[in-house]
Amino acid sequence: MNEKILIEEKGNTIRVRFMDQILDGNSSELRETLGSILEKNVSEVYLDLEKVVIVSSLGISRLLSFKNKADEKKIAVKIVNIQDKLKETLKKLMLDQFFGL
Repeated sequence: MNEKILIEEKGNTIRVRFMDQILDGNSSELRETLGSILEKNVSEVYLDLEKVVIVSSLGISRLLSFKNKADEKKIAVKIVNIQDKLKETLKKLMLDQFFGL
């Protein structure tokens, strides 16, 4: 565990709290965290973006890839506590419904 990404596990649910203002797709912590979650036996994953203001294009790509792999494993993925400006950006990219916003 590191200070940029906090993982909370409760039963079959995992909440991933991103503690940095920027969600960078180049981050090895992001890759490792999302990869390890896919190996767990969970039914729901909440991506908590409360503190995130900016998501890099590679960050969006990583989240999309994670969501697709989670769907294959029947794991529900939802983004929660998203900033309004970031939500608008995802809407413009037509990704709001994909992530259940």
